[in-house]
Amino acid sequence: MEVTSLFQSGRRSTNWYLRVRSALTPYGAIASNLPAQGRIVDLGSGHGLLSIALVLGSDRREIIGIDHDLERVRLAQAAALNLPPASRPRFEVGDLGEALRSFATASLTGVAMIDMLHYFDRVTQRTLIDEAARVLAPGGILAVREIDADAGIKAAVNQLYERLATGIGFTKSGTRTLSFRGALAWTAELEAAGFAVRSQPCGPPFLADILFVARKL
Repeated sequence: MEVTSLFQSGRRSTNWYLRVRSALTPYGAIASNLPAQGRIVDLGSGHGLLSIALVLGSDRREIIGIDHDLERVRLAQAAALNLPPASRPRFEVGDLGEALRSFATASLTGVAMIDMLHYFDRVTQRTLIDEAARVLAPGGILAVREIDADAGIKAAVNQLYERLATGIGFTKSGTRTLSFRGALAWTAELEAAGFAVRSQPCGPPFLADILFVARKL
């Protein structure tokens, strides 16, 4: 099933955005790197594209998508209604940091942070990663997709896209500046929080997106 087929937004701009996001982001491949069962939190879930890919990939997953954007959460909830009731992800509106802190220690098998950490300053980035380490059970997976800011012209293209998406309102950020890091810096940050990390390209070859798959030790 094509994930975007579940969305029936009446706004042409939203439909265009969802198609572009799906073309640039291999949600199925990202989902395959997360545990096939257990409770998984999609932090910064947006329109719910990854959350839906996760439930389509395994009916043994319990998915909770959390985002601060009410409109996107409503669209995700409407799309989820097209899925069987037993496998629908749950979508909630909330502050991402507060939401993550609400989960008990070692209560999750997976956490996804896809294209969202760069919207926070570096102190908050570290706090979110540390909280993910706390809520994950041993062996649990934190999946992070971020731009390799050291990748030259490809990274510049990524950053231009992010700034344009934020500037025209397709992506809403509570901060005025975006905080990018190189792949080595992201890996070091994840390892410092107690993860074993592997990484791989995660997007079109002309962009610098990297998927970091971090396993809780």
